[in-house]
Amino acid sequence: MKRFLKWLLYGVSSIMILILLLFFVASIYVQQNKKKLIEDARKSIEVKYNSLVSINDIQLSLFEQFPNLSIQLKDVDVKGPKYNLHHQKLFLAKNISIRIKTWPLVLGRVVFNKTKLTNGQLFIYTDKDGKRNIDEVKAKQNKSSNSFPEKIELNNFTIRIKDDQKLKDFHFLIHSLNIKTNETKSKILFNVKNKIAIKALIFNHQKGSFLRDQLLEGDYIVDYNKIEKIISVNKIDITISKIPFEITGQFDLKKNGLFYLNIITNNIPFQSAKSILTNNINRVLKEITITKPININAIIKGPLSGGEPTVIANWKVTNTNIGNSQIQFTSANIAGTFNNQVNKNLAPHDTNSSINLSKLIGNWHQIPIETNNIQISNLTNPLLKGGFKTEFNLAALNPPLNTENIVIKKGYGKFNIYFEGPLTNITENNTRLKGSLEINNGEIFIKPIKKIITNTFADILINNNTVEIKKLTTKTKEGSQLNITGISTNSLAAIPNSPGKANIILNISSPFLDLNNFSSSIQQDVPRFKKSGKNTFSRIDHILENETIRINLTAKSIKWQKLIANNLKSTIELNTGNWQLKNLEMNLGKGTIVLSTKMITTNNRKFLSAKYQVNRVKAEDLFYGMNSFSLPGISHKNIRGELTINGLLTTKLNQQGGIEPSNIKASVNFQLKQGRLLNYEPLLKLQEHIFKKRNLDSLYFATIQNNLSIEKGNIHIPRMEIATSALNLFIGGDYGLDGKTKLHIQVPLNNMIKRNQSKKMNSSSNDNKGGTSLFFKALSDKTGKVTIKIDPKGSQYKKEQIAH
Repeated sequence: MKRFLKWLLYGVSSIMILILLLFFVASIYVQQNKKKLIEDARKSIEVKYNSLVSINDIQLSLFEQFPNLSIQLKDVDVKGPKYNLHHQKLFLAKNISIRIKTWPLVLGRVVFNKTKLTNGQLFIYTDKDGKRNIDEVKAKQNKSSNSFPEKIELNNFTIRIKDDQKLKDFHFLIHSLNIKTNETKSKILFNVKNKIAIKALIFNHQKGSFLRDQLLEGDYIVDYNKIEKIISVNKIDITISKIPFEITGQFDLKKNGLFYLNIITNNIPFQSAKSILTNNINRVLKEITITKPININAIIKGPLSGGEPTVIANWKVTNTNIGNSQIQFTSANIAGTFNNQVNKNLAPHDTNSSINLSKLIGNWHQIPIETNNIQISNLTNPLLKGGFKTEFNLAALNPPLNTENIVIKKGYGKFNIYFEGPLTNITENNTRLKGSLEINNGEIFIKPIKKIITNTFADILINNNTVEIKKLTTKTKEGSQLNITGISTNSLAAIPNSPGKANIILNISSPFLDLNNFSSSIQQDVPRFKKSGKNTFSRIDHILENETIRINLTAKSIKWQKLIANNLKSTIELNTGNWQLKNLEMNLGKGTIVLSTKMITTNNRKFLSAKYQVNRVKAEDLFYGMNSFSLPGISHKNIRGELTINGLLTTKLNQQGGIEPSNIKASVNFQLKQGRLLNYEPLLKLQEHIFKKRNLDSLYFATIQNNLSIEKGNIHIPRMEIATSALNLFIGGDYGLDGKTKLHIQVPLNNMIKRNQSKKMNSSSNDNKGGTSLFFKALSDKTGKVTIKIDPKGSQYKKEQIAH
């Protein structure tokens, strides 16, 4: 054994000495013949590549590819046959190392088996006219053999294939690439190990790059069929930016050949998947987020000669959140497809592309959503087509509606929607919208009127730009019942930031309507906490505060304050925070009331104006129903008769939406027929001084009419005659709603004599002088209590009023 080891050591030593000797001899030869060797190498490359070549140095190295010798070419520059035309160099390399097999060299044969390129580039260029810088190179190579080195190694090497005619640009930075070849008569197997950065993979400059700045790593086998001229790979494993992919494919290298790739990856983050795609596709997807990794199975195929390839990618993801800044789905299961050649008769293109959601099952807030076909087509000008359906608890709508005016307490809903139109610049002409909404047993709190409506049932249809309420019924807990139909046109304008205004017409009928339930809806705006719009889908506030709404209202019976009336009909218009009540008509007993009002907002304050007409209404009913109009000292208990009133009123509303007497400015033209005055305190006070036996606690009087004015809490009464069953008198002055009363009372002396009053009662006149009279004044003190005093200036007041 020792002897064998000894001879083995001698043998290895002899070989090493021989290699060193050969290296020494070869080095001397290279040094002495360097110029000739460089020139021979240069001419050889020039002939092979039909190009100008420069080589800075040539060396023989023992250590570059030890234990083999290698020839090293330094600073190799191959300009290419079309350099003068394109001014683009074909090939550059800082160092080319060609390895020489050791054992053949010992036997006297030189065999090259590995080529190593370091710090260089290969640039294949085609100009706009289709002229390529390798055309003549390929012609030369076609005449030569197609043998490959056994091994190829590239380090820090750039390969770029740029075609300005077909708008292609493939740009790779090879950090490291090792290829081992195994060649037979029919095929070559390439064992590849690589680490390559893709700088650009552009099939069309206008569309952007796939896989930009992505790092590819892999260790796999490539099969080249020399007879069929087909390169193929079968389920090779590579990583793109550390994410594993499985690739199967073929490249047909014959003229007009095709390529085919099947790419599969599982659990790839959505952001990483988007980074693989072009800028145009990313533009559509940039606002979309998917929180869970997705599975992708993609097929890419097309001609190697140029043009955009066909891409069909199927993807799915489970239990994820998906959405954008406007809408989010949670716990979603999704399946979809990307296809850039929807119409097979047209070339692949962004305008011929689509993104399909073949399945989406998830939750929008707490509302379950299901769809089986949503499509985004034409990625240049994206169009959305598709819809979804859901059945849900109504209370789940509160977070997405995000409104301060409506809170849904309970109920059940069904919603179906279908949309077809652009993702941006939505108009009535370019959008198709269909939908239906059913509401059952809803209970809703309406904050502006502080009321809960119950037993709500609705059937609502959406047709393009129109929303129609086929039926909506609801009740209030106080007993009001509403039956509503209606229509909204230009409904797309109800979406915030959309142009125009939605026009809404509602028809409301009711067997009984308590208007006291809704009177606070005109209350003044108060400071509100601003709610976040993060989860907003459609703000109802936007409709209530900014759109035009017309309400046609009818009711068999209504209640307002204490007033009970019948056969109400009216039109209400709401427009940008203002409202108008047009031609409200209703019956009060045998009489009628007609009212038109308007409320406008100026500088955050609300102002009310009204035109009113009361025809032949019982005075006691009107005073009772209207709480005596807040007049101190007189109520429905004091007055009887048939009352007719018309006039105008304006007032500023207080913070609670109510009317304060001091803010009222009004004109009142009234007439009272068949009147009667009962237990009216000023007359009872007068009776303490005179007419003590004339029954002033119960007076019948002739028709009374006058034109009153109200301003700053004061009712101004021009002098008028009151002809009663007991006496006739004249009264005028100011009646203070706030207690500051100053009335002038003229009592003609002919009242001292008992007489037939019927004639006087039928001829009441405000211009009658009244003859010799006594004059009194009714004054209120700080507490509002009225006292009667002699009025020394009464006659002067009479003269001024008659002259006026």
